[in-house]
Amino acid sequence: MLPLTEDAVAQARELVRRGKQIHAIKVLREHTGMGLSEAKSIADALREGRHVPGSPAPGMSLADRVRRLRGEDRIADAVRLVATETGMTETEAALFIEHLA
Repeated sequence: MLPLTEDAVAQARELVRRGKQIHAIKVLREHTGMGLSEAKSIADALREGRHVPGSPAPGMSLADRVRRLRGEDRIADAVRLVATETGMTETEAALFIEHLA
């Protein structure tokens, strides 16, 4: 099985946003080789607005990933990413993002 990449998550998120849950599951399975149940769980999490971490592109730091999310106006995802990866509270993560150049 291949790692779940940020690109696969982004593609699946867009499909879910457009109401194409089954297509999102298919994309997740094609990108990773994961089973139907696991792909459905991830698609459900995306539909519910929960954060689904993907493997960062090689060489992408946490700050780079946060900047990208911020540029896509996905502040809540950026806050969850920082909180998850650093152990910060969401308040601390939001302050970190606010002061990130």
